Amino acid sequence: MRKSNSAILRHTKVMGTPPAAGSRSTRTPPANVRRPRAAFTLIELLVVIAIIAILAAMLLPALARAKKQGRRTQCVNNQHQIGLGYHMYAEDSADKFPIHDGWAAVGGQRPNPPFTSGNAGDYGGQEWETNRPLNRFVGNKEVFHCPADKGDALNPTPKTCWDGWGNSYLVEWSGEAFRVQHNTGSGGKYDPRTDSIKSSTIARRPSNKIIQADWPWHANRVIYDPRSEWHNVRNKRSEAVLFGDNHVEFYKFPDDLANHMSDAPNPNYLFW
Repeated sequence: MRKSNSAILRHTKVMGTPPAAGSRSTRTPPANVRRPRAAFTLIELLVVIAIIAILAAMLLPALARAKKQGRRTQCVNNQHQIGLGYHMYAEDSADKFPIHDGWAAVGGQRPNPPFTSGNAGDYGGQEWETNRPLNRFVGNKEVFHCPADKGDALNPTPKTCWDGWGNSYLVEWSGEAFRVQHNTGSGGKYDPRTDSIKSSTIARRPSNKIIQADWPWHANRVIYDPRSEWHNVRNKRSEAVLFGDNHVEFYKFPDDLANHMSDAPNPNYLFW
């Protein structure tokens, strides 16, 4: 049966008229066809780079301060553990502090190789871990490694004290210096044999009795040398110091410390 003209028109309206040959289709493209995106202009790219640079400039100082504070905290924790080691040693040794051979050899590692030239000749860097008496009480020899260790101005060859002689901290060893009474004694290998201090002696005034500190604390180190600036303010001898009551603080030494190298210790002074 033939369709009427009116039926054909209705069918055309519903289905739509097919495009003529050669004409462009106005139909919506399929959903899976990607449309090209507009690229960043040069100005937009420069703006993004500028924003990133501003944010970095704001964040980097804060990150540097956080890193510095983390090193300070680690150093305090290290020395606090070492202080406990001293007291445990004394409890097992008739109230006496350790005797060892060399400034650094109270604890820590034997570097490979140790640095023993020049002023480091009596540091005891070559002493094995088993000859470092506090290792047995502290346990982890890494506790003697300060994360801010920059070396020693008197011995500039090793990058750090840890790398040179295996200890970042300088105990007052063998004899008195800079108004500080010695704490640990010498076994006789590098210095003449000396005895060590007793805990009962420290107990007279423990809160100001210096036991040890960051390696550069002795005033024969040039304070403005970069190797002397571990935690301290530039050109100020401010070091992390372990005291006899086992508290650790960042202590600022008197500016005239170098003038009193041979003064006798006095418990009634600022420190002894």
